[in-house]
Amino acid sequence: EEGAEWAKLVKGSSRMGAGDDDLLDIAEDGNVPAEDPSQGQPLHRRMSGSAEPKEEGVMSKAEIQEILAQNSDPTLCLPLEAKYWARHQLELFVQSGGTLRPKNCSIPDERLWANTNMSREEVVRALSQASDWISQADAILIGSGAGMGVDSGLGTFRGGHMGIWEGLEAVGLAYEEICDAKWFREEPELAWAFWDHCYKTYKDTSPHDGYTHVRDWGQKCPLGFYSFTSNIDSHWISSGIGADRVLEVHGAVRWLQCSKPCCPDVWRAPKDNGLTMLPTHRVAGNLPRCPKCKAVARPNVQMFGGDAGFSKARRAAQFGKYDAWLKQLEGRRDKDSLRIVCLEVGCGLTVPTVRKELEGVMHKFPQARLIRVNPENPGIPQELAQRSLSLPLGAGAALEQLRSRIASNETEVTFVLVGRTGGCEIQAPFGSSVGRLLRLASREEGLAVDFSPDSRAEYQDLNGQRVRIALDSSVPASAFRAIKRPAGSEKQLTVVVNLEVDFQCSRHPENLNEQLHRRVEEAGRLLDDVNALFARDDYQAAVLKCMDKRGVMCAARDVQCKVLPAFGLEGNEKGIAGMTHCIGIVQCFSQLQAKVLQS
Repeated sequence: EEGAEWAKLVKGSSRMGAGDDDLLDIAEDGNVPAEDPSQGQPLHRRMSGSAEPKEEGVMSKAEIQEILAQNSDPTLCLPLEAKYWARHQLELFVQSGGTLRPKNCSIPDERLWANTNMSREEVVRALSQASDWISQADAILIGSGAGMGVDSGLGTFRGGHMGIWEGLEAVGLAYEEICDAKWFREEPELAWAFWDHCYKTYKDTSPHDGYTHVRDWGQKCPLGFYSFTSNIDSHWISSGIGADRVLEVHGAVRWLQCSKPCCPDVWRAPKDNGLTMLPTHRVAGNLPRCPKCKAVARPNVQMFGGDAGFSKARRAAQFGKYDAWLKQLEGRRDKDSLRIVCLEVGCGLTVPTVRKELEGVMHKFPQARLIRVNPENPGIPQELAQRSLSLPLGAGAALEQLRSRIASNETEVTFVLVGRTGGCEIQAPFGSSVGRLLRLASREEGLAVDFSPDSRAEYQDLNGQRVRIALDSSVPASAFRAIKRPAGSEKQLTVVVNLEVDFQCSRHPENLNEQLHRRVEEAGRLLDDVNALFARDDYQAAVLKCMDKRGVMCAARDVQCKVLPAFGLEGNEKGIAGMTHCIGIVQCFSQLQAKVLQS
């Protein structure tokens, strides 16, 4: 009919809100005139009542649920391809708890893995080791799945915390089925009922404290950190991690795209889509539209069913930054000694995108470490077991226990790094390797550090002797001495490390970082004040009256004791010993040598 708007009507459709008596007896798909040309007649495909045709060779959701009821373990993972198995294959898999499986099952057999059944004592030891690894990390790659959000109050898609939308049961669809882009074509009101619920839930939920803990650990790493997540809630970004440090590999609900798609553009979703949920688990209201072609919009999330329409533009930009970060690490001369901690939290087996990425990084860096946090699937492949550990705990509990251990054990000490040219003073956790100290030094503003994996390093013991040490080793506790920090009286355990390294600083001509520059300047002022008193006539006259060396030393001590309180040191023998240490750790620098000789 000329000028009429048409709506597609598929077999088994009914009018919105219609009862069983009002079911439209449609033998095949067709089209009907729309009552409202701007919106189309409110039609939806009937999800219950008359059974839909069963796809040949594919088990229905009802059949799968019937078989799953034979096993009471809610954590049993089914691979995505399970619906294509023969019924007896799925029954054997479920009844055996996943032990008896088809040959090409995509979920690995965890019986062959390490750490699948840990004792309480083993978990405590693993927590201790994990906290040490994080404290000494050069970089952290945090991989997260749906389990990361459980302690924020979010449900997972599978396993013991499954539950994301109560409407799934009502419409007779599994999670994998509703997450199919076809619904934006066939029934957009149903599609947006699900996705608007997800959007509102994620937006209104605050990330738990574990996100902040990981962010704080990552910010202390000399080579930074990255979040590689399969979650679509954008909680890493909303928790304060810069968007340029996050890769949302499956996209994010806070971004929209065209459902056709007419172009690869993505745009931010509004604060509220203005949709109302109906009792039929569909939405009413103006559906989000593509600003270019006016087709229904959809979240920029990679869905099941192939999803050829997913716009990869935003994800490609994120991948570019992530790959650049990894390649920068791989291109370093000290790559083989980098301690990269792959912290994996709440990642399942069914869609192992994040697991595979972190395990791949483990293979690239021989000194990398993997921490797998998962209460249901904590197992580690045998080839990675020597460099990995498992924490069979929930995300929030594991991260909080790690935070507590790191905070109680992370004693910061001072390292004075002296190179062939220049130097650097930094604070770092006790036990930091020399290589990590150099990588931390390279983060200092205006400071460049040129070193190689075979650069020579030595520390000074308490007797002033130099002891050689490898870059991947740490300075022993016996080498540290309590020495006053500049501009005050506070003392901190301090050690000097001499290195075959060149420091270049754009801020100070002597090539020292700001902290070491202040220490050298204070030592210089102290020496200037002492030398000025030594040069006075009354001091010189007093020295000439001394009968022996002991008398001269006493006169010199009297002068030093007058100066020391102005520099935060006691005016006594203890203060003189402190002055000797303060000057001794920096007297190797040329600007002090003449003053030390004059003194």
